[in-house]
Amino acid sequence: MSRPTTLVHGLALLAFAAAVSRLGDLGRHTHALLALWGITHIAYVLAARRVLIAPGPPRGSLVWILGVAVAARLLLVPTPPTLSEDAYRYLWDGSLVADGINPYRHAPSAPELRERRSDLFVRINHADVPTIYPPAAQLFFGAIAAIRPTPAALKAAYLPFEIAAWAAMLVLLRRRGLARERILLFAWNPLLIVESYGSGHVDLLAAAWLVVALALLDTRRQALAGIAWAIACLVKYTPLLLGPTLVRRRAWTLLAAAAGSIALLSLPFAGAGSSLWGGLAAYATRWEFNGPLYPLARAALGSGTAARLLLAGFLVAAGTVVTLRARTATGAAIGWLAAYAIASPTVFPWYLVPLAALLPLHADAGLLAATGLVALSYIPLPHYRATGDWTLPAWIPWVEYGGWAAVAAIAWIARRSAAQERRAAWATESPPT
Repeated sequence: MSRPTTLVHGLALLAFAAAVSRLGDLGRHTHALLALWGITHIAYVLAARRVLIAPGPPRGSLVWILGVAVAARLLLVPTPPTLSEDAYRYLWDGSLVADGINPYRHAPSAPELRERRSDLFVRINHADVPTIYPPAAQLFFGAIAAIRPTPAALKAAYLPFEIAAWAAMLVLLRRRGLARERILLFAWNPLLIVESYGSGHVDLLAAAWLVVALALLDTRRQALAGIAWAIACLVKYTPLLLGPTLVRRRAWTLLAAAAGSIALLSLPFAGAGSSLWGGLAAYATRWEFNGPLYPLARAALGSGTAARLLLAGFLVAAGTVVTLRARTATGAAIGWLAAYAIASPTVFPWYLVPLAALLPLHADAGLLAATGLVALSYIPLPHYRATGDWTLPAWIPWVEYGGWAAVAAIAWIARRSAAQERRAAWATESPPT
C-alpha cells in the first residue's frame, strides 16, 4: 500500500465524517447521506484491497490508519442521532437502572412509570414494549446515565472499548502472520462509523467484547475469554451463536467462566422474573424488516410464524456446517453471524457491525460489499418521516443481498480459477535435476 494512496483514502473518510456531521437531520437528508456513504465505501474497499495485496506497507501506516479512524469517530460523537431513536431508549433504560429501577418490569408507557416521563420518553420508539436489551447493556446504559445522560456521552464511551478491540485484533493478526495494517478493514468501515458514532448503536460494544474474547481464546486464556464472551452475549444476544463451536472445541473452562459471569451480570435484574424475556419475545415474534429470506418464506408458507420456524431451522443447519468446518473460532464467529443475517426476519444496518469488526481476519469480498449495500435500507426513511408509512421497496433487498451474493460468487470463482492455475503450473514444472 503506497503512502499517497493511504493518504487519499484516509482523507476521503475524514471528509465523509465531516460532511455527515454537517448534514443535520439525516432522516431528512438521507439520500445525500447515502450518496456520500456510497462514494466513501468505494474508497474504503479500494483501501482494503491495497492493504490485502501490499507486500509491505510503509512505516507509519498503522499510526495513520488508527489516527484517521479516531478522528472520524470524534467528528460524529457530538452529532445528535437522527437515523434512529435507539440511543434515547438506551438512555431511558439507563436512567431507570441508575435510579435502582428494574427496566424489565414495565414498558416505558406503563402507568407505573408515568411520573418519569420526560424529553427522553418523547424520543423513544416502541414505548409499549419492555426493553429487549440484555443485562450487561443495561449496566452500561446505567453507568452512562449516572455520569452524563446524553447521546454524545454514550457514543464517546464506545471509543475506549473499540480501541481495546483494535489491540485484540492486532494480537490476532500477528498470531496469524497477517499484516497488522489489515486493521483498516475494521477501523475504516463507514458502516461501523455511522452506526456506532452517528447513531450510537450498542452493537459495537458487543463486537468489541467478542473480538477481545476471541483474542483471549487464541492466546489460551480461557477463563478471561469466558468472561469477555459472557459480556458480549449480554450486550447483544447474537454472540451466543458461538456456543456450539465452543462446545465442539471442548472449551470447558471458557464455558464455565461464561456461565458464572452471565449469572452474576443477570443477578441485579432477576427480580423481573419472566418479564426479563418479555421484550425479547415481542421482538422475536413481531419484528420484521429487510430480511433476505423471510419475505420469500412467508409468501411461500402463508404464515409468518411458519416462516420464522423454517428460518430458525436453516440457521441451525447452517451453523452446524460452520461449526464442523470452521478451522478457527474467529472463522466460526463470522460464519455464524453471516448465517444469522441471512436467516433473520429483521436486518437493520447496524446488525452487520460485528461482521465488519471481524473482516481483518476474514476479508470476505461478499461481506465487504454487504456492509455497504445494507445502507440502501435507509432509502424509505424520508417518506416514513413525512407520512408514517414504513415500507421497504421490494427492489432494495434484491440489490442488497443479490449484490452480496454476486460479489461472493465472483470472488469464489476467481479464487478457484487461481487455485487451478497454480496446480496446473506446478504439474507442468520440470522435475529438479
